[in-house]
Amino acid sequence: MNFKLFGVKIEIGFLFTASIAFLLVFNVNEVIRLSILFSLIHELGHLIAIMLCKEKPERISFGPFGMTIVRENDITQDYQKEFITAVAGPLTNFFAALIFHLINIKLQNELILKIIIVNLIIGSFNIMPVFALDGGRALESILKYNFEEETSERILKTVSFVTLVIMMGFGFYILLSTHYNFTFLAISIYLTVMLFVKC
Repeated sequence: MNFKLFGVKIEIGFLFTASIAFLLVFNVNEVIRLSILFSLIHELGHLIAIMLCKEKPERISFGPFGMTIVRENDITQDYQKEFITAVAGPLTNFFAALIFHLINIKLQNELILKIIIVNLIIGSFNIMPVFALDGGRALESILKYNFEEETSERILKTVSFVTLVIMMGFGFYILLSTHYNFTFLAISIYLTVMLFVKC
C-alpha cells in the first residue's frame, strides 16, 4: 500500500502487514514483540532528528525488518546533520531504557525490566562502529569532516572489520554457550558480507 502524507511517500509492504498480523494472532515471544516495537521507536528517533535538522524525508518504507527512512539529501550534504540523525536512533533507545529504569525503581516489574534490556540491546548494537549501522554512519560523518575521502573510507573499513571480527567471536561464544542461538553470529556474518561488497 502506497500513499502520501505531508508530501512524504509512505510505503507499507505486504510482509510488514503480514508480520504484524502474525504477531497479533499468535502467541509470539514477548521479547520479539518488544524488539519490533522499540525498533520502530528507534526509527522514529531518526525521523524526529531529520525533521529537527530541517531535512525532509523523501520516502518512509515499512518492511519485514521495520521502518526505513530515505532522505532527500544524503551524507554529502551536511556531516553535522548526518551525525545527529545517525546517533538519534540509539540515543532514543538509551533514553527509553533510562525512563523505564526510573519507573522500574518504583514498580519492580518483570515486563519493564525486559523493556529496559531490549532498548539497551537495540541501542548498543546500532551504535557499534560498523559502516552499515548507525555508529558507522556517525563515524563516517566525523571522518569525512576531518579527513580526505580516501583516508576516511580506509579508516572506516578498518574499524568496521575489527569490530565485526569481535562481534563474530562473541556470536560464536553465544552459539557454543546456548547450542542453538546463532542470531548474533548470523547478523555479524551478514554485516561482514555487506562490508566486503562495499570494499
